[in-house]
Amino acid sequence: MMNKEWKPLFQIQLIHVINKLRIHGLHIGAPDSVIYEIMGEPELPTTKLNKKSKIYCHIYGNVTIYSENNIVIAIDIDLHGVRKKVVDFGEVANWKLNDWLALSKQKGWHVNNIYDVIQLEGNGIVIGLSQEGKVGVVSIR
Repeated sequence: MMNKEWKPLFQIQLIHVINKLRIHGLHIGAPDSVIYEIMGEPELPTTKLNKKSKIYCHIYGNVTIYSENNIVIAIDIDLHGVRKKVVDFGEVANWKLNDWLALSKQKGWHVNNIYDVIQLEGNGIVIGLSQEGKVGVVSIR
């Protein structure tokens, strides 16, 4: 059940997350205790992906953090969903595909066209875009 009273402690712009590969001090490889220090209480109880999994899922609005053996292993940001926004579009809200491709070129990322999705892949990040340049998901790994 979703906690209707839950509110993010802060909001951060997507471009800051993309440039730093972190949400404030929360990054891949950080101890999972940092999740609570930075993000506060999760929106939903922390759960395993499935009964036998060693991977835990921490949900904070549109940010899902995965940890294994008490280490952060992935951060996914859903920018299409209806959950409260910890990460918002900010200054990239009106970017089109050409803007994203320019950023990709500047950062030396690979551009992959998979069916109707364009993936920008850089060191530690994957950004999923529509053909129009709308961001759906950002994954930090």
